[in-house]
Amino acid sequence: MSKNNLKQIRNKKGLLKTKVAIDLNITQETVSSYETDRVLPSSDILIKLADYYNTSIDYLLCRTKYDMPIDSIKPNNITDRDFALLNKINKLSNINKEKVEAYIDNLNDK
Repeated sequence: MSKNNLKQIRNKKGLLKTKVAIDLNITQETVSSYETDRVLPSSDILIKLADYYNTSIDYLLCRTKYDMPIDSIKPNNITDRDFALLNKINKLSNINKEKVEAYIDNLNDK
């Protein structure tokens, strides 16, 4: 990971490295090494980190801009097909969350 969001999301949630280390049963040094890209977490640890921070592995690996699961912004009245299309548009154009939400709001007004 040439760049990752681990430190950013930990700070956003107001967590200390010590707390994360204790909760995930790893050392504080390991947390630091993941956050500074000295060590790439294993797939098992990535899953634990994503679950712990309630986010996606894609966010942790900077493959998406969303720090929460994308489906958490899906309104109930938008179809799965339309939502899948929005996700595809987002991945292709790399638009930000606000634009996706504005587009969803626009769809809901129709």
